[in-house]
Amino acid sequence: MLVNNQNKILIYFLSVLSFQVQEASGFVLENASGREIMDEVYKRHQQFPYIYEEQSMVMEDKHGDRDTRLARRYSRVEEDGTVKFLLLFEFPEEVKGVALLALRDPENKTKKYVYLPAFGEQLFESSGEGSDENFLGTDFSIENLTGEILSEHRYERKKDVEIEGVQYIVLDVYKSGDEGMVQRLRRHFIRHDNLFISLSQHFDKHGRLFKTQSHHDLKEVDTNMWRANMILMEDKKEHHQSLIKISRRVFSHDYVPDEIFTADWLYENYPYIETIENSSEDDEIVLEESTE
Repeated sequence: MLVNNQNKILIYFLSVLSFQVQEASGFVLENASGREIMDEVYKRHQQFPYIYEEQSMVMEDKHGDRDTRLARRYSRVEEDGTVKFLLLFEFPEEVKGVALLALRDPENKTKKYVYLPAFGEQLFESSGEGSDENFLGTDFSIENLTGEILSEHRYERKKDVEIEGVQYIVLDVYKSGDEGMVQRLRRHFIRHDNLFISLSQHFDKHGRLFKTQSHHDLKEVDTNMWRANMILMEDKKEHHQSLIKISRRVFSHDYVPDEIFTADWLYENYPYIETIENSSEDDEIVLEESTE
C-alpha cells in the first residue's frame, strides 16, 4: 500500500511539473485541441533551421536476415517557412547516390522526388502518400521519413493514457475533410513531459494495425527540443522491421548549404556511370561521359 501511495505522489508531482513547464512556454495542454497539440509538437521538435545527420539503417526480415545501409540526412527551414529535406544513401555501393528529395513551400504544398543514378539525370516525382508505400525496400514510407503535413490531416484528441509510469496524450489522425471518421490513418502517443511523439500506430484501409513506429534514446538537444537517436519501424503483417540509428547530428548552417537540395548538385556529385557487361572485341563500345 505504501509503494502504491508513493507512486501516486510521484505521478502527481511529475504532472504538476509538466504543467508548470507548459505554462512557462506559453502553451497549456489541459484544454488544447488535437491540432493545437500537433502545432506545438512541430514548433518544438521539427522546425530547427539547419540539421545534418549521419545514419545507419538496419533492415531485418522474418528469417532474421539483415541488410545495412548508411545514409546522410539534411534538412533546412528557410525564414519564409520553406522546408527542404534530403536523404542520401552512401552504402552499399549499389545504392550509393540514391536520394529522396522533398521540398515544401510556405503554403505547405510539397513535392517529393527520388533520384536513381542508374537511370541517368532525372528525378522521379513521387505521388505516393500515406504509410503503406515503403521507400527503397525499407519499412518507412516517404511520408514517415519527411513528416506528415499538418494542414492535410485532422487530429482528434482521445483520453490520455499511462504506460509504464509515463503519461501520454493520444491523438487519432484522419485525412483532412474526413469528418465522418471513415478511416483512421494513425494514432500518436505524445509524452506529457516533453510533447514528443514516442509511438505511432499505423492502420491499413480496413482499420487494422499494420505498422508501429517507435522512438528511442531520447535526448534533449535544445530548450524544449528533443531528438530520438533510434527510430524503429515494425511491419506487423510481413514480420519485417527497419531500425534507423543516428550516429552523428550537427545543428549548423555550414553542413546544409542550399545548393545540395537541387537536382544539379545530385547529378554533379553522384553522376550516372554506364557499365558495359559481356561485350565482345568486335563490339563498338561508346561510353557516355559522366557529368562532372
